[in-house]
Amino acid sequence: MSVYFSPYRYFFVQLSQTQQIISEVFLLSSNQPSGTPDLTGVRVLEVGGDYVVFTQAGSAGAVRSYVPIDKILSVEL
Repeated sequence: MSVYFSPYRYFFVQLSQTQQIISEVFLLSSNQPSGTPDLTGVRVLEVGGDYVVFTQAGSAGAVRSYVPIDKILSVEL
């Protein structure tokens, strides 16, 4: 049995390890108006097999956003 991980997963693993702040995250099928990011000023807290957990930079991790990797449209660092 083989397991396939998206190539983007490894990108998010690197961001998690460096704790780099992500300026904007845009998601597919968003409720936001066109051109408006869904998440701003976040860090990657955890990376699963097919999801990413974001938390607000500067917070103690109280607010977490669980996002499937295949729903992430773009990321601006």
